[in-house]
Amino acid sequence: MDSRWTLIMSVAAIIFAYSLRRRRTPPLPPGPRGLPIVGNILDVPTSHPWLNFAKLGEVWGEISSLTVLGQTMIIINSLEIAEDLLETRGANFSDRPLLPMAGELMGFKNVLSMSQYGDRVKQERKLFHHLFGTSTSIITQFGPLLTSEVHKLLQNILDKPEHTLDHIWRMTGAFTLRIAYGYHIDPEQQQDVFLEMFNTSAVNFSLATTPGAFLVDTIPSLRYWPEWLPGGGFHTIAKEWSRQLHGTVDTSYEYVKGQMAAGNVEPSFTANLLEEGFHDEYLIKWAAISIQAAGADTTAAQIKAFFLAMSLYPEVQAAAQKEIDAVVGTDRLPDISDRERLPYVNALCKEVLRFHVSVPTGIFELVSVPHRTRADFIYEPGEGATPMLIPKNSLVIPNIWKMTRDPSIYANPMVFDPTRFLETDGKAAELDPTRISFGFGRRICPGKLLAETILFLTCSAILSVFNISKARENGIAVEPPLGQTTGTMSHPLPFKCSVEPRNDRAAALIRSADAG
Repeated sequence: MDSRWTLIMSVAAIIFAYSLRRRRTPPLPPGPRGLPIVGNILDVPTSHPWLNFAKLGEVWGEISSLTVLGQTMIIINSLEIAEDLLETRGANFSDRPLLPMAGELMGFKNVLSMSQYGDRVKQERKLFHHLFGTSTSIITQFGPLLTSEVHKLLQNILDKPEHTLDHIWRMTGAFTLRIAYGYHIDPEQQQDVFLEMFNTSAVNFSLATTPGAFLVDTIPSLRYWPEWLPGGGFHTIAKEWSRQLHGTVDTSYEYVKGQMAAGNVEPSFTANLLEEGFHDEYLIKWAAISIQAAGADTTAAQIKAFFLAMSLYPEVQAAAQKEIDAVVGTDRLPDISDRERLPYVNALCKEVLRFHVSVPTGIFELVSVPHRTRADFIYEPGEGATPMLIPKNSLVIPNIWKMTRDPSIYANPMVFDPTRFLETDGKAAELDPTRISFGFGRRICPGKLLAETILFLTCSAILSVFNISKARENGIAVEPPLGQTTGTMSHPLPFKCSVEPRNDRAAALIRSADAG
């Protein structure tokens, strides 16, 4: 009898202690009720997550949560909360998720954007900061390079305007290959082997990190599932993509070493570090591929968005061209030094960044990957508000797309309007979107200033010599589709536009531009 009573009292004490602990532990941020075991697996969007996360915020608030098979996801739709958590308290939110497919099996765990925060990340970010951490260093090191590639773009568009969007891809690839490796794309080849190699790696990364694409990311223990059993085919894919990735990294690195040995090297990120002679080979290899693989894709997306916006808003294009004609004139092309004297064009570039977010759920260190919490965190969103638990290893996803369309920050957010960033009498300029679109905290994009410089130089040059309008078929204007593609990197939906030189003088100016 005594032993039975002791057992009952022990069980009661355990239940009481558990219930007391539950009462003392704050709840997760609010969110939809999940199913047994699998949780919110049906609530996790498989495409265009930024749209679904915005709708989630409308129902559950600016910070909400989903839990799938025990993995907690924290969704942030508020700039204020994103800055509070990811910047002010960034030490606890600077790790990365462990993605078995892309990270472990393919090898992308070696790139900066997927590395866990520590000495390696700090060292690599320091190298990037030295390369393009200030506007002065960018202009000094890369000014002529950027200018020559923009001039090539203008000439290619003049020759084959129907392939304008393809020319953009080629230009951004040329930028990043020259910066990272000093490699020049072969102008005689329609498809450059080097560029295609990097494009393939970028596509594979996007496919491997698409939510729900591979079950092993949801159930990590499956990485031990034998390849020869049914369902083990992901191992075959991972091996193929891993060979491709490591081949790209090694080939590009050896190219620079070969050029240096031949005495024919162009200054670049890789060559400069090799000449310094005290950096680890592993660090140089994987830092360089981060520049090319992600920088080309995000920049191409923004420039395509510029063409889309100009075809939709001819009055904005006309205002920008008027400013360029008045300040720069018609005898030369704009250059980086004109930026401070072209406030409307500069505002236009900011509006491009707000209008189209190339990584809508967060751009960090050149690639869109969520933050991960390093320890349990009790978040108190405001005085009198209910505290919330953000558990250790939670994925924290800032919905940047939603923040750039927040009507409390931007008036008429669905309209492309550069004047929102110009201060006038009685009206302050709206928030600079670069505060949002390049991420937050210790994993903010280190190429921010370079991306802004490229965007300004490209857009101002195009506006000075070309008119952009909607494509016409059978005399009728074709309305371009609005929206953007899903995936890790997001581009405008495919569209057509008409690009023509403004006049004969502009065409002659393009022909005479130095594209060496």
